[in-house]
Amino acid sequence: MFKKESRLRSREAFAMIILMIGVKISNTTPSLFAQTGANAMWLMPSISLVVILPSVLLLYYLLKKYEDKNLVELLEDVLGSHIGKVIAFLLFLIFFVLMAIEGRSYTEQLKLLYFPDSPTPFVFFILFAIAFYGAKRGLETIGSASYIFLFYIKASVLLLAVLIFRETITDRIFPIFGNGLKPLVIEGAKKASIFSDVFLLTMAYTSFDSSKKFRLGVLSGFAFVFIEMTFFFFLYCTTFDYNSIDKVAFPFHELTQYVDMGDFFTNIETFFMIFWLFAAFIKYMIYLYFISWIFGAVFNIKEFEPLILPFAFFGIVAGMVPENAVINELVFKSSFMNMITPFFVGFPVLLWLVAKIKGDLRR
Repeated sequence: MFKKESRLRSREAFAMIILMIGVKISNTTPSLFAQTGANAMWLMPSISLVVILPSVLLLYYLLKKYEDKNLVELLEDVLGSHIGKVIAFLLFLIFFVLMAIEGRSYTEQLKLLYFPDSPTPFVFFILFAIAFYGAKRGLETIGSASYIFLFYIKASVLLLAVLIFRETITDRIFPIFGNGLKPLVIEGAKKASIFSDVFLLTMAYTSFDSSKKFRLGVLSGFAFVFIEMTFFFFLYCTTFDYNSIDKVAFPFHELTQYVDMGDFFTNIETFFMIFWLFAAFIKYMIYLYFISWIFGAVFNIKEFEPLILPFAFFGIVAGMVPENAVINELVFKSSFMNMITPFFVGFPVLLWLVAKIKGDLRR
């Protein structure tokens, strides 16, 4: 266990992983799952978890064994400098593309729901400008902001769940396997990369005051966000009938249209939008900081913070490549998630096999 002067503890790791993955319940990810899962989409996160969890635990086991290394350092130590840097560069590319694709998704949501007259590039620029400002403040500031805002963001999510629960009809989850067990399992397995952010956060492994606190925070947050995601997918399935669940582009925001708090509180969806925006900003602060960190580690750039600005700019440029929101979601995002799942499942296994052959795991 390493000790160092750091304000980052398990609570910051817990908050960051929850915000990174948990914000996906409010974007177009549920709609993407519903294209195949229909009214059984709430089962798909469990299938994805079963596929990805062994690799997650294996990677964290290796980090514990090597103790004082972050993700890129672990890759280079186990696989050698050249191969390790190649794998790390692939990780950089994957998370950069994810940032661009999901950034476009959030931009389209903001534009369609709240700023229909604003140009898409302008909304995209504002989103990433705020994320850039936060990312430049450093990891400890990002961790503290995640912890501070976590309670308020999740309190708003819990309030929405309580208010919408009376609108749910449990019978809508039947037939229990939706369009069939086979397509449900196949698609759930393909989309296991929905939990890929748990790999990105391992770059900060040595930045916490102890490795135990980091693992405790991330893995407990991972368990929390899995339960939250499953519960909200269940809410979507029981609120919208099977004929409409796969046609709802933004189910989280549709839920905010269903709820009311009396005649005094109108436009209640604006209240939830504020906290949703905070979560989105923090997510992209984390993304910008960590992809810059990975790139800097690959090319031996110790002062990588100046890279945050160009990656924010190129993230906007890459995010504007899809012609429209439909192509971005149903073509780019869906295909890319399917493509990267085998990578996240496989590379921890490769690390473990090489470390086992080298005899490093005996110590």
